[in-house]
Amino acid sequence: MLLDKSKLTSQGSVCRPQPFLTIPRGRAPRCAHGQRARQNDWSAYHRLLTVSLASSVQTSATGAGLYDVVAKITKIKELAGTVAPLAQAPIEPKRFVGSIGDRVGFIATKEIAQDGVIMTIPEDAAITSIDAEKQELIGSVAAGCSELIALTLWLLAERAKAESSQYARLIQTLPERTQTPLLWSDAEIEELLRGSPTQAEARSRAAELRAQWQALHDSTFSKDPQRFSPAVFGYDAFAAAFSVVLGHAVYLPSASCFALLPVASLMGRTGNDNGSNLDYDAERGAVVVRAGRPYREGQEVLLNDPRPNGELLLATGMVPETNMADFIEFPASLIPADRYFSMKTQILETLGFGPQERFPVFADRMPNQLLSYLRLSRVSDPALFAKVSFEQDVVLSQLNEYEILQLLMGDCRERLQAYATSYEEDIKANQRPDLPVRERLAVKVRLGEKKIINETMDAVRRRLAPIRGIPTKSGSMQDPNSDLMEIFDTLESIPTAPKKLLDGFLSWARGEQDPDWGKPANDKKPPRPW
Repeated sequence: MLLDKSKLTSQGSVCRPQPFLTIPRGRAPRCAHGQRARQNDWSAYHRLLTVSLASSVQTSATGAGLYDVVAKITKIKELAGTVAPLAQAPIEPKRFVGSIGDRVGFIATKEIAQDGVIMTIPEDAAITSIDAEKQELIGSVAAGCSELIALTLWLLAERAKAESSQYARLIQTLPERTQTPLLWSDAEIEELLRGSPTQAEARSRAAELRAQWQALHDSTFSKDPQRFSPAVFGYDAFAAAFSVVLGHAVYLPSASCFALLPVASLMGRTGNDNGSNLDYDAERGAVVVRAGRPYREGQEVLLNDPRPNGELLLATGMVPETNMADFIEFPASLIPADRYFSMKTQILETLGFGPQERFPVFADRMPNQLLSYLRLSRVSDPALFAKVSFEQDVVLSQLNEYEILQLLMGDCRERLQAYATSYEEDIKANQRPDLPVRERLAVKVRLGEKKIINETMDAVRRRLAPIRGIPTKSGSMQDPNSDLMEIFDTLESIPTAPKKLLDGFLSWARGEQDPDWGKPANDKKPPRPW
């Protein structure tokens, strides 16, 4: 069930977003009026917990626990045949071969116009926390949990029923687990994600996941082991089920809730803004998937999912081959010791920022909001405050621009040095056909991050080139090559030094260095003393 219609007017009672793994650590960029920029169009929920990147988990020689793609296609077709609107949808499952293994995608069986309806999923075919609360075994427990934990408990309980579950066809299309780092060992996280911002996130979220299970175990599972068998509700099974829910639960903005959807939750994802969109349609009483662009027959139909690679790996256990939405966050803050700290804080507050911020940095564009923030944080002349703009790329002064570009360049260098491998080494590793799945996923994340850093450094160098000077103590700009020019002038003078010494001696001998030498004689007589 998608919605309890009696609660439709009170969305807060329909779904209760909890802090666990729903609120990302970073923040989206905001415009000058304090509103979040729509350049990525993902919310706190969308960023981590929207639909999966690719069709469920893939098969590969090194991927333990991943099942046969051909069998999965058969199960998907059987499931679609039980839901009339899905049976009529102009798409069909197909096997795709990727670098991590085979996967299941969906291709168009005919031409689909832009904004055309690809499929409709009746709300009674969607699984939400309402269904979890009505489940006979875990309903009372799920009622006190967040939506995602409730769905996890539902999946565990229904899996235990096997073929007797009325949702068996849906469950059989889902994987047993994903490749999210939440299921990796501490050693794997340490080694494979070293230097990556994803490493700290993986550790933190894995600890939160275990804490969630521990709380449930202490309050419920351990008190009635006959009902809540350790084989079904143990941590490993709980974490595996959570990874499936995390990777496949779709957030529906219009309904303000998460749902596991037949077929739609298995569609491939794209961050290149060339896919389709889905949401709940109250008039239809169904989830509707609409084409975001025209599709030709045989093309893979994808869902838009504009999240960075690190978030995709954590949430879905997958990393795309290309992702224009990939970014990493750079921190920026005011200097507390700055005598204009209070004034700058007030300026930032009017623009919707605080004294500490994090800004997304992409590979194909300069982070203008980050630059504007750094300019204000480092400017020492209050007369330049009025020039600060977060909408346009406005240079306050050459001295200020030089300083903030050097800070950004230094941050990039430190990030690259934190990795255990170089960009070139990761490229070679990614080309190995026998690379284990988790290593390949980590390599893909690192390659994306290093590409962003390298592109940012190149952009900073291009901006530094026109600044033909370096700051001096007086505050003026000095030619950055002045020291080199002095050295070269000295080297060029060495071959002529002996000749200059001899010429100087002869000039002295001739008396040419006498201040009166060569001057006409003075015939005037001294004045008379009287």
